[in-house]
Amino acid sequence: MSRRIQIIILIFVVLIGIRVFLIYRERNAPAPAPKQAAPNPNFSADDYVVPTQVHAYDLKSAKEALDGKTVWVKAGNQLYFYPYAGGRVDFKHPSGLLPPLDKLEITNVIQATSPNAKAEEVAPGVRVRDEQVLAVFHHPDDKKTYAAPIGGNHGGDYNLYINDAFYVDDPHELYKHWPADIWNAIAQHQAKQGMNELQVAMALGVGVPQGSGGEYGNRTLEYDNNGHPVKVTFEHNHATSVQSGAGS
Repeated sequence: MSRRIQIIILIFVVLIGIRVFLIYRERNAPAPAPKQAAPNPNFSADDYVVPTQVHAYDLKSAKEALDGKTVWVKAGNQLYFYPYAGGRVDFKHPSGLLPPLDKLEITNVIQATSPNAKAEEVAPGVRVRDEQVLAVFHHPDDKKTYAAPIGGNHGGDYNLYINDAFYVDDPHELYKHWPADIWNAIAQHQAKQGMNELQVAMALGVGVPQGSGGEYGNRTLEYDNNGHPVKVTFEHNHATSVQSGAGS
C-alpha cells in the first residue's frame, strides 16, 4: 500500500474519531439551565395577590358565606352602618361611615326595608318595596351590634356587592410584602408620597377621579376621607403629590 493511501486512511480514521467524540459529548452533556424570563416592569407583587371572592347570589347564600366570619372593610368611607337591636335596624340614626380596613365580626345576614323605600307596582295589583340586604356585625372590642348594607333585593332579584364592600382575607396577610412604614400610614389613615393607589385606598377609602380621569396609576383622585378631603396625584402608580383640604 502506498504511503499516500496510508495517509488518507489515517486522516479518515481521525475524522471518524473526532465525530464519535463530539456525538458522545453532546449526548452526555448536562441539560442547559432554563432561561429565566426577565421581570415584567409593568407588574408588581401586588398583581399576584388574589383575594378570596364570595359567590353569593341571595340571602341564604350570603348568610352561608358570611355568618360567623371576620371581614375587613374594602369600600372605606362609603358604607353607612346603623344600630341594630331587637331584630331591628335603626335606619333613622346612622352611626357613621365604615372606615377603611375596619375589622368586623359578622353574626348574621338579614333583609330589612328602609322607611324611605317606595312601593313599586311590578304587576297588576302586585306592589313590592325594595329591601336591603345587611350584614349584622360587631367590632372585636365592642359588643354593640350594627348593620351595614351589602346589597339589595327587588322582588326576589338580588344585587349583592359583598366583594366590593369587604375583604374576607386579612389584608395584612395578603399584602405582607408591604414595608412597615406603609402599614403604619394606612393604620393612621394617612396618604404619603410613594404609596400606590391600593395602599392609599386602604388608608383613605374610595377616591373619585378628577378632571379627565386617566388610567389606573396615572391620574388624580380626591378622597372624601370622612369629611377631610385629600387629593392625591399618581404617576406610574406612585403618589407624587398629596394635598389636604377641599378644592386643593
